[in-house]
Amino acid sequence: MFFILSVANVFGKSDELRDFFYTVELSMKKDSSVFDEVADLISESEIKSEVKKLTIFSQQDKPVNSMTALNDRLNKDMVTINRNLHLLGYYNAKVKYDIKIDKDNSVRVFIKVDTRNKFGLNFSIKFIDQDNDFNKYYSELLKEKFRSLKASIPEIRSIIDGTLHLLKNVGFYNPKAEKKKVFIDYDNGIAFLNLEIVCGKKVKFGETEIVAFKGINEQFIRDRLKWNQEDVFCIDKVNSSIENLKNTQIFSVVGIEPLDLSLNSELLPMKVKVEEDKKHMLDISLMYKGVRNMNFEKKSQTTKGIKSMITKVSWTRLNAFGNGEKLIFNAEGTPMKSSDKRVDYAFEAILTQPDVFMRDSSMEYGVSHRQELTNIFFKKSESINFKYSFPLSEVLLASIGIMLEDNYIDSNPIFFSSKNLAQNLSHYYKAQSVPVSFVWDQTDSLLNPTSGFKFEGKCTLMRLSGAREISGLKSYSLAFSYNHPLDSLKKNVLAFRLCKKGIFSSEIDRIPVDKRLYGGGINSVRGYANQMATEIVKGAEVTMGGKSLSEFNIEYRRKVNSDWGAIVFFDGAKVGSNKSRYFEIEKQRWFLSLGAGMRYYTSIGPIRIDFAFPLHRRRGIDSKMQFIMGLGQSF
Repeated sequence: MFFILSVANVFGKSDELRDFFYTVELSMKKDSSVFDEVADLISESEIKSEVKKLTIFSQQDKPVNSMTALNDRLNKDMVTINRNLHLLGYYNAKVKYDIKIDKDNSVRVFIKVDTRNKFGLNFSIKFIDQDNDFNKYYSELLKEKFRSLKASIPEIRSIIDGTLHLLKNVGFYNPKAEKKKVFIDYDNGIAFLNLEIVCGKKVKFGETEIVAFKGINEQFIRDRLKWNQEDVFCIDKVNSSIENLKNTQIFSVVGIEPLDLSLNSELLPMKVKVEEDKKHMLDISLMYKGVRNMNFEKKSQTTKGIKSMITKVSWTRLNAFGNGEKLIFNAEGTPMKSSDKRVDYAFEAILTQPDVFMRDSSMEYGVSHRQELTNIFFKKSESINFKYSFPLSEVLLASIGIMLEDNYIDSNPIFFSSKNLAQNLSHYYKAQSVPVSFVWDQTDSLLNPTSGFKFEGKCTLMRLSGAREISGLKSYSLAFSYNHPLDSLKKNVLAFRLCKKGIFSSEIDRIPVDKRLYGGGINSVRGYANQMATEIVKGAEVTMGGKSLSEFNIEYRRKVNSDWGAIVFFDGAKVGSNKSRYFEIEKQRWFLSLGAGMRYYTSIGPIRIDFAFPLHRRRGIDSKMQFIMGLGQSF
């Protein structure tokens, strides 16, 4: 078999062959039978690839200033070629080179490689510390397994490694090759491997120690180990266990090793050590939002369309369970025509990180500065909050927090009139609160639940300072939602939500307007604007708010295909305990609305668009329709 590798000619100088370039031609010859031809072609390709890495090829575009330098370079390459051929099992190979200078003074180098045949391989394996039956059985097994191998160094190593691996699979933890000798028979073209193995003590798996990070369930790791205590030691089970743990994509490092190498019994204790793998993500978003301002302070220059731009930058470092650190920066601005003091903006930073002492627990720190105009009041606030969340069971999550607020409130003059007790509620006040919440979640998805129920309970103890007539508020919130699939594929779902909120205090007039309860908005009665599903103060056309709030939502959701869905819904809310001692309000009633919407399903949850219509619209107060757009189902 014969082929030539040629490189473009570069001519030397006509007077002397100094500072010249050269070209190389490589020819290979192999004695082979027809049956070995395919294997020979593969071998020649390997050899050709190795030869092309030699200095003679890599420097052919660089000048050589003498024939002596060229010969020196070639001699070094011949040593390398012969060494590589021996590694591949060609112990009788011959390598020659020749340099020719043509009449046109071009220099050409001819390299001839005669590989001849690869040597065959015989081997014997002796297990020094085992009996004759053991030696006979495993020697025959290994000879049958490796009988087709040739005498290349990689194939010889595969016999040694394969023998040790086999022993590690039948209980010998640490076998060692005491003797590894290869004898070459050049006349017959055969290499002989003499291998002697010390097997050591046969062991079983002992107790397994888990060394892991906080927040991971130890049983989660044990469930992915392929062995049980007192099973015969098997290295394949160890490797398979490592692969199982890596495939969870939770761990950046997985290590399994014996706990004590000095064995005093047949039980080998094991140690499993893992390190948490967390993915880093940076998310930047920009959102445009439009809401409707319902006749708040008619004399102001504020337009009815309040529009805002919201930017959000978040950095997360989470594992596969969603546990980890998350840092969010929110900024909100309102590009609208308004008086200078009534431009909405907000800055907020929230840091969430896992608790290092308790599994699945997390701590959240937040700081914010906000200036906002709602349908009832204008508010400036600065707050600092801390929340600690921890699981009570697999489905029950509890949290407790602390919030410190510094607030300025401005609203319709009627709430600050000198004719009533509300005059003692200062425009400025501070609040310190302790919220406690419980969430029992049995739904199948956070943003797009199709089955199961969810119960949320929250109570807040608040202390006010600066509001002279009231020093404390106690409030609660209870919400229950249920999702019932109407078919096995969950394409049709009937969902409902019930919510009850309340404030324990003496009178509604003593409660700051921003702490009162209101119905209406994106997650309440969708046919009414935010805070507008409650009674109006006669003569002022502003909503009063209340001390209690009852809400319900009913939805029928249908998934049309994998991307799109549609819903119809019916919402209702009623605000109670809102009778004032100082001014008259509308008669209490339920505020109801009907609507329909679309859903576009994405990998992070459905994008929703809803159109909602109030059933009892107050002319000049309520809009004919509310348009809502958001991420995730409404409940």
